[in-house]
Amino acid sequence: MRASLPLALLLFLLTAACAANGEATQRLVFDSQRDGDADIYTIAADGTGVRQLTDVPGRDYEPDAGPDGKTVVFASQRATGESAQLYLMDIDGSNVRRLTFSAGGSGTVLDDYPEWSPDGTRIVFQRTVIPEDKKHVYADIWLIDPKTGQETALTNTTNIWDSTPSFSADGKALLYESNRAGSFDIYRQPIDGGEAVRIAGSDGTDSDAKESPDGRRIAFVSDRDGDFEVYVVDPDGSNLRQLTSSEGKEDCPQWSPDGTRLSFSSDRDGDQELYVMNADGSDQRRLTNSPGGDEVADWITGD
Repeated sequence: MRASLPLALLLFLLTAACAANGEATQRLVFDSQRDGDADIYTIAADGTGVRQLTDVPGRDYEPDAGPDGKTVVFASQRATGESAQLYLMDIDGSNVRRLTFSAGGSGTVLDDYPEWSPDGTRIVFQRTVIPEDKKHVYADIWLIDPKTGQETALTNTTNIWDSTPSFSADGKALLYESNRAGSFDIYRQPIDGGEAVRIAGSDGTDSDAKESPDGRRIAFVSDRDGDFEVYVVDPDGSNLRQLTSSEGKEDCPQWSPDGTRLSFSSDRDGDQELYVMNADGSDQRRLTNSPGGDEVADWITGD
């Protein structure tokens, strides 16, 4: 008994140390205007260790880390004025290279809201086309091969807004919001053929859908009760639960790699900051506290 006590104590301390270290080593990538211009940063899940990855004129925003934890895709207006294009860079901010080349004609083209597929072979994004006369503005969902640059349009609609796409956990379908039925609702559409099916909808706006790593829940934001809050629902649209309830606007929920936590942005404290909570909505904690808006966080796998 006496000999086993020190061993048990050692094991406890090692376990506690690993748990504490996990918060500090698990990192997120996000965009921030803390220096006056939107740039890409990373931060530990305990709110420490902020690192700046980009620092050039022009807005860099909406980053998403690849499944290998080595590459980030992001939207940027650094070279195209009002238009936005997709770029890739290494996780340390080096080796920046342009991925899309849709800008350059008349009007404005915004390639943004990028997200990697679970296997890292494709990136889905939203392409918004704004003509010079600002009439018939529309948005569609596109896929691109990050190695070859080959693009494929998943939706091709007129006067309809299909936006904020993300992959299902198995990579076989996409989730996105659309106003094709009037209000902005969340749809699931198979990548390799098949009709879009509505899985969440209300009289308000439902958007920013993200499926959990195990494929059993979908997190999204909705203003169905007056202001934007984070909700989760089962993939078939049942079992709706509200996770946040604040006087601010919640946005951009994102699952941690193990599915136990969600990050999101909120202006509940007067400024747009990053927050983390457990998957059931408990233990909501602010990660950032900067004078500029911090938002659109994504968890880095394998960092």
